[in-house]
Amino acid sequence: METVWQRRVESAVKKSIRSSVFAGFNTNVDAVVHCNGDSIAKLLRDPDVSLDAANALDVGQIDTIREKNQFVAVLKDALGKGKSFYIVLENLDLLDWLDEVFSNRQELMGGQAGIIANQMAALEAKTIVYTSLLSKKQASLFFPEVLYPVAAEDFKLIPVHEAYKPDDQLKINWIFEYAKGIEFDFDGEKVITPRANRVILATRPPGVVMGFTGAIHDHLPELGSKIDVAFLAGYHYAPREEPGLTEYLGEVTNSIRLLKTGNPNIRLHYEYVPMADQAAEKRVLATISREFDSFGINENEIRRVLKGFGYNEEYTDIVENERAFSLYRGALRLMEQLHFSRFHIHNLGYYVLVLKKPYPAAPEVVRDCCLFGSSVNAIKAKYGGYVTKAQLAEAAEFGLSDLGLRQLRLFYEEAKQKGLDIPDNFCEEGIWDHGEYYVLVVPAHVIPNPVSTVGMGDTISSSCYASEHTSVLASR
Repeated sequence: METVWQRRVESAVKKSIRSSVFAGFNTNVDAVVHCNGDSIAKLLRDPDVSLDAANALDVGQIDTIREKNQFVAVLKDALGKGKSFYIVLENLDLLDWLDEVFSNRQELMGGQAGIIANQMAALEAKTIVYTSLLSKKQASLFFPEVLYPVAAEDFKLIPVHEAYKPDDQLKINWIFEYAKGIEFDFDGEKVITPRANRVILATRPPGVVMGFTGAIHDHLPELGSKIDVAFLAGYHYAPREEPGLTEYLGEVTNSIRLLKTGNPNIRLHYEYVPMADQAAEKRVLATISREFDSFGINENEIRRVLKGFGYNEEYTDIVENERAFSLYRGALRLMEQLHFSRFHIHNLGYYVLVLKKPYPAAPEVVRDCCLFGSSVNAIKAKYGGYVTKAQLAEAAEFGLSDLGLRQLRLFYEEAKQKGLDIPDNFCEEGIWDHGEYYVLVVPAHVIPNPVSTVGMGDTISSSCYASEHTSVLASR
């Protein structure tokens, strides 16, 4: 079985992305901190930080960061559980404090749209980006090949480095990364990280809009005509209250439909980021799923969405025994609730996908494109930065994870035990033709002690889906 899958990887790394790729709207500068003992010690030395006060907080009740002890509580909890965590920094006065405490930071491109645009350009895809705030510093972090749409007297695409707006504010997010097996000392309490992951502390400066603004809106059909596949992100910034939420979702829907008038075959992917308000999140997902084709989410995030929609059985199953089969059951339940035709869960060591029939790509193509995406992500994990086509050949030398191969076998055995019609060659093919859906379990690479975890989900989803759409275009 391992040999069959490895041969597929050797073939997958030769793929190219020939689709025209668009990325919007969430871009920012990431201030990346690699957490170590010294940085935590410096954090705890701050006279305004009280570890007793931080320990007394219920992390589950912290929806935004307003003071220092809330931040300490969230970071300590994430380190101990090895989980990814995203939360908004409401009190922007803390930015100067973060600058002082974490002086060893590295500033990089951030935001789903920014990361995807650069990665697609690195893979030599024609790439267009749009973001409402484009400061000079933000523009300088894009690859020079990335294009930006402008509409003054007429519509045109220009290099993003030439498109910056001098008066635009900078959006900055703090990323706290940590490796597996690192021991941290919280005033005598030892916290050991069970896996590599990160905490994202996001900001929302005035003027940031997760959508199209200004004159470009009148030229969306022209823009759409230049796009094959689009990755749109940032909808987690949607207003929580009415009538703002309804108005925003109306604008989103209208913009997408205008894009599609320029190209009815355009494919849209939404990469999930949680919202603080779950009621608003349900509205956003229910609305967006009617306009989008593909949805990307990880194993932690799907639990949140399932719980938000009231699917407690599937939520509990994943919490108590996270495995490919429990993730599939959760994805299927959400597919029945929402309207996506492609649901992609990326977990450590394997991916689970549910495709609604009729699907434009053969499931074998989707599977092999997932191996391409895993290969891109493996190189990123090993070396950091953005992965070029020339680097991909090395990924063919990496073995797929034992975890992922084992999940294939366990999925097959559980389906058989339940009397389901799963094919006997499932472990070799990873494909189950299941009524109205195809179900895929694809083993992926795991790189020990990755150089970076920021943007892994974005890298996986964009590389998988853009290469898949290239195959769809080639088959027309």
